[in-house]
Amino acid sequence: MLAQDHLAYLPIGRSSLTLDAGADPVRLLLVGGEPLGEQNLRWWNFVGRSDEEIVSHRAQWQTESGAADDDACFDRDELRFGAFPDGEPVLIPAPPLPTVRLRFRS
Repeated sequence: MLAQDHLAYLPIGRSSLTLDAGADPVRLLLVGGEPLGEQNLRWWNFVGRSDEEIVSHRAQWQTESGAADDDACFDRDELRFGAFPDGEPVLIPAPPLPTVRLRFRS
């Protein structure tokens, strides 16, 4: 049983997974699959192959969230990170980047 608004990790090796949401509506994000076979960097909501790529992703996020330019206007279909449905909260700005280059974990 997983409590509402919680995250679960299931170790590798499963061949199946049974989900039972009960009677209440639910939103679920299920991520899985074979490892990518390459190193990647992870910081906040971003995944990249290099420090520069993370910096670029953050800059685009900031622009789309309006944190970088209050006058920014985008076609919803052109947003890299997608648009929130009408009536949902807007994107939150990303925290400041660390003052050092991001490194791969060993």
